[in-house]
Amino acid sequence: MSNENIVMLYSGGADSMLMLQLALMAGKIPYCVLIDYGQKHIKELEYAKSQLENLDVRYQVVKVDGLNVDSGLTGDLEEGRWGNVHSMNVPGRNTIFIGLAISVAENMGIDEVWYGPDYSDRINLFPDCYQEYVVKMNEVLAISGVKPIKLVAPLLGMSKELILEILEKTFKVKLTDIHSGYDEAL
Repeated sequence: MSNENIVMLYSGGADSMLMLQLALMAGKIPYCVLIDYGQKHIKELEYAKSQLENLDVRYQVVKVDGLNVDSGLTGDLEEGRWGNVHSMNVPGRNTIFIGLAISVAENMGIDEVWYGPDYSDRINLFPDCYQEYVVKMNEVLAISGVKPIKLVAPLLGMSKELILEILEKTFKVKLTDIHSGYDEAL
């Protein structure tokens, strides 16, 4: 039996790192799930593994094969493909990831999953990063498993600038120790 009490979707970027630091500061013991979904910025997962190993946080990598979806992160970077939604949108990505994290959480007997959308995701119209999405997902998660699992998005409402500032000033994280797949995909 493990000691972990939350499952966290973890990517190696600033949002994930701040979530991890906040969880540890709050006395949570995270178990992290990293997703290899054919993203162009696979280097992000190497950063994630290194960060977690340095902090002695347990994790697993889940590989999703065959997700043939064009976006700025997985394919052609075509602007406007999804209407006003940002070109980096991978349709259904967070829903898929949350589903995988829920499976891990339920298997481990953990009733809380964290993921890291922030205010910039709302501005860029990523539909699975809205507060409304989190509320509705929690309604589904209350009835979809053997016991309710709570989805938590602790960074909603925080700007990327604030996230980076908190990482640097409060947690003394060097920005060279994190990696953004969005920058690499561009």
